[in-house]
Amino acid sequence: MAKTQIGGIIQTAPLALIQVLALPAASGAVAAIMAALGVKAISAQAVVECRDYTRCCSLSLTVPQDRLEEALGIVKTVGMDVGARAVEAVPNVGLIAVHGPHFSERPAVAGTMFSALAEAGLELLMITTSISTVACVVAAEDLPRAVAVLQETFVLP
Repeated sequence: MAKTQIGGIIQTAPLALIQVLALPAASGAVAAIMAALGVKAISAQAVVECRDYTRCCSLSLTVPQDRLEEALGIVKTVGMDVGARAVEAVPNVGLIAVHGPHFSERPAVAGTMFSALAEAGLELLMITTSISTVACVVAAEDLPRAVAVLQETFVLP
């Protein structure tokens, strides 16, 4: 099978992953958490929110590793105030992404990326996509290996 051309590989570390679990699906809950982080100038590199079958939400986001304790305190406080059942953190993670124009016209990119990383034994802690980027979070120690796997999997410029 021919390799797919991509625009490049992006990697970002050191990050930490924060997960807010069983968050009520009220429209303002995620906004309150993100606004509270913004007030303290804490940027979220990647954000994913989805509803489960109980109509609760899970919110996952990455923050700079050196701001984890502060961000975790904010997210726990606001999360619990809006009814979240749990807030967890995974320190020392990295974000790896492949990018290129028009991924929406090449549906195999995500499956190829995730399959290659899984075959290499890498655990994906979070997945996020956009029209031109497919990204996932892995343990920071696995980031160099993830980059090598994707370099072998795709055609780079």
